[in-house]
Amino acid sequence: MERGRQAIVLAAPTHEEAIMKFQFKTTALASVIAVSLLFAAAAEAHVQLRSVSPRSGSTVSRKLNVVRITFTGPLRSGRVTVVGAGNRVVSVGRGGRDPRAVNRVIVPLRSGLRPGRYRASWSIVAADGHHQSGSFRFRLR
Repeated sequence: MERGRQAIVLAAPTHEEAIMKFQFKTTALASVIAVSLLFAAAAEAHVQLRSVSPRSGSTVSRKLNVVRITFTGPLRSGRVTVVGAGNRVVSVGRGGRDPRAVNRVIVPLRSGLRPGRYRASWSIVAADGHHQSGSFRFRLR
């Protein structure tokens, strides 16, 4: 070695230091993967249809005055139209989000509905902005 220069000596990590470094890296990697999966699942978690009243395919023998459609999450907006024989609209207005439940749309029905087949068609905008629509049928006895 020349005079006035110092040599830099790198010491190899001890076994315990190597294990701690490995554990830190694997914990950090596992955390990144878990957070990524959590965000991916949240992005795909659109609201789903939970229930309809009257039930799809059911025969209702009582006087029916409202149709309710409930979802698994909150809604921004929605509408429901009910039609009967000859595609005659039997709902009053376009319906909308239930003021008592942010995950439900409702529509009142005209009075004096006759026995027969009816179709309720709905469309909603979920709180995440996702648009969905569908329909179901029921009968009045």
